[in-house]
Amino acid sequence: MILEMLKLVCIGVLYLILGCHAAGNWCYEHEECEPNTWPEHYPTCGNSSQSPINIINAEVQLDSELQPLHIFGSSQPSTGVVTNNGHTVEVVLSSDYILDGAGLPDIYKLSGFHLHFGSLLAEEGSEHQIDGQAYPLEVHFVFFNTEYVDLATAKTKPDGLAVVGVLFEIGETHKELQNLVNVLSDVAYKEQSATLSIRLSQLLPHTVKNFYKYQGSLTTPPCSENVAWHVISTPQQLSNDQYEAIVTSLYFTSSTSVEEIPMVNNFRLVQPLNGRIVYTKQ
Repeated sequence: MILEMLKLVCIGVLYLILGCHAAGNWCYEHEECEPNTWPEHYPTCGNSSQSPINIINAEVQLDSELQPLHIFGSSQPSTGVVTNNGHTVEVVLSSDYILDGAGLPDIYKLSGFHLHFGSLLAEEGSEHQIDGQAYPLEVHFVFFNTEYVDLATAKTKPDGLAVVGVLFEIGETHKELQNLVNVLSDVAYKEQSATLSIRLSQLLPHTVKNFYKYQGSLTTPPCSENVAWHVISTPQQLSNDQYEAIVTSLYFTSSTSVEEIPMVNNFRLVQPLNGRIVYTKQ
């Protein structure tokens, strides 16, 4: 009887592991599908041009011809939908926002933005680091090349994606970010959604002059290496109360799950640079 029970347990564990990846799932919170395992199931995640990275100022290459980034339409207020997708909260806005400049080959359109953050125990939640310093929060604004019909198609193209990363440190209250914080309780669980109003220019200025640029990848599976990264060099601020609200309001799990798993530490560790050059105009 004991042997049969052990067999059932082993089968159950194997099913959990295989089922997780067969379904195309990945995670931050379980050993069988956390970031260290991604290359085993998503081979591109083990390639040589992965993101995020640690940006070392002493090794950054100055490019005097690097043009500013321009985000057209960001000054207009917009409504949007916030969704807990089981990995983060993602915001899709109703207005069109266009990214141009910085040597991008085409015009890029905003698909949405999402958050990476730490926990109450550690104010290190950003994916990118600067001179080895991590920040509590990083917001990724994902744009796709308008030469392609949609984000899904652009993800398969070598020039398909451009992402702007904004770092946040603890300081003053961020008034525009508060609009998102206010609805977090409505999207606490996976697949829950809510609406909000926001002015993008308060999170992402119309013109960005000081940033780091390098070629990298998506920081989540399938880790496609077709992302032109632009990490703004000056962090914005959010209050400690805002940070605490973000790291205590959300769950990786659905409202019907037997176990509630808090959404914390949803970031990937920095990856080797492997000879890539990081550029800046500073």
